[in-house]
Amino acid sequence: MAASENIRGVIFVMIGPGGAGKNAIMKALMTRFPSIRQLATATTRPKRASEKQGREHLFVCEQEFKRMIGAGELLEHQEVTPGKFYGIPKAAVHESLAVGGIRIADIEVLGARELAAAFPKDVVQVFVTAPGSSQGEQLDLLRRRMQERADPLTDIDQRLERARKLELPYQSQCDYIVVNDELTEAIEAAAAIIRRELAARQLPLDRA
Repeated sequence: MAASENIRGVIFVMIGPGGAGKNAIMKALMTRFPSIRQLATATTRPKRASEKQGREHLFVCEQEFKRMIGAGELLEHQEVTPGKFYGIPKAAVHESLAVGGIRIADIEVLGARELAAAFPKDVVQVFVTAPGSSQGEQLDLLRRRMQERADPLTDIDQRLERARKLELPYQSQCDYIVVNDELTEAIEAAAAIIRRELAARQLPLDRA
């Protein structure tokens, strides 16, 4: 099926606390479905060895980021951790949706809320969380996962506090919830969501 100017694109937003596994799920979905590409958000954090400029993010210095803010080029922006700014470029969103693009992104709660409010029919919010019968059990598991991957202790504490206050309460506002108890099963659950939404929007799974 060829892309059509009459068919709007879609943005799948993966939301969730640190340690929930949203990045692993997102990468698996992009590998499985060639039509899905990552929405490149702007950030001032350093580029990692596995990343490419303009693919995962637009890596800019703080001065350029502030210029983008002043020029009104960002749909939203925030300082997620001290000195690390993230924002959603308006142009990337508008251009992708206009040509029927299928994008996926790992976006913080505040950014996801702004994006969904600006494009309510074009954004699908998928909340990825850890299993647990209570918030306390979920936070304990998230802590263990971050410890196992050797995250700095200060980062763990900051992320857990953010999860408790901001991220876990937000899941009720999302379109779908994926509980990542076992990664393979969580990927399958997310893939089913992708298939359902793309079929409803008449967007192809196999277009590169």
